[in-house]
Amino acid sequence: MDLIEAYWGILTLAYYLNPWGVGKQQSWGAPSLTTEIKVPLEIHIMSKCPDAKDCLEQLIAPALEEIESLVDFRMSFIGRIITDDDISCMHGPSECLGDILHLCAAKINTPPSPPPAHTYLPFSLCLTHDYKNIPDREFVEGCAGKSGIDFRKLSECASDVGPDGGLGIFRESVERSKMLGAETSCTVRVDGKKRCIRDGGEWKDCDGGSDPEDLVRDIKEIYKEKNGHREGLGEKGKTLREWIESERIIWAGH
Repeated sequence: MDLIEAYWGILTLAYYLNPWGVGKQQSWGAPSLTTEIKVPLEIHIMSKCPDAKDCLEQLIAPALEEIESLVDFRMSFIGRIITDDDISCMHGPSECLGDILHLCAAKINTPPSPPPAHTYLPFSLCLTHDYKNIPDREFVEGCAGKSGIDFRKLSECASDVGPDGGLGIFRESVERSKMLGAETSCTVRVDGKKRCIRDGGEWKDCDGGSDPEDLVRDIKEIYKEKNGHREGLGEKGKTLREWIESERIIWAGH
């Protein structure tokens, strides 16, 4: 089943996916085998929201270029669960599928969990940059090709309505956002606490500042508190900018 078939398959659940809605919570941020404790960094977004685009391009991607190795980064999605088989999204069924595509791109790059941001974030940046084109097959396949994402696996995940497939992980993601009280796209959380909100084209409730360097500073401070003075603190992450540039992905942070 290809992506378009998956899209129509999900649309036939529209009695489930009406245009605009606590479950399993993964353990993350735990010490690794080297006793390193990474800082949880999470954003709650909607895939066809302009504020999500701004959040990723203006804040998250530039910050992760510096501190990816210090954080456990995660994207969670905002929707509304109506019944057991009924999930709705503010910008309609195509947004629900867009959310699923983001989640599937991360899923097919696991283990570990959460997966390293650089393995799927270029795909997410590509989708959000021209989010109005979601879920056009040519557009999605192009983003996958540029980002090193296996489009066949992506399509299979998006088509899977089982508990471990795209629809299942989407439900878990929506439940998580609801449980954590994240209702605005984009809500940024650091170390389990709300750090900043992008809403209506403006940054709000960003007491520590809304620039990438502000987020980098806060992450490094929390990392140091958790781990003490580690040699890795001064090191940059996994050359996220180089990865994106090599794949010719356009984003505002360049």
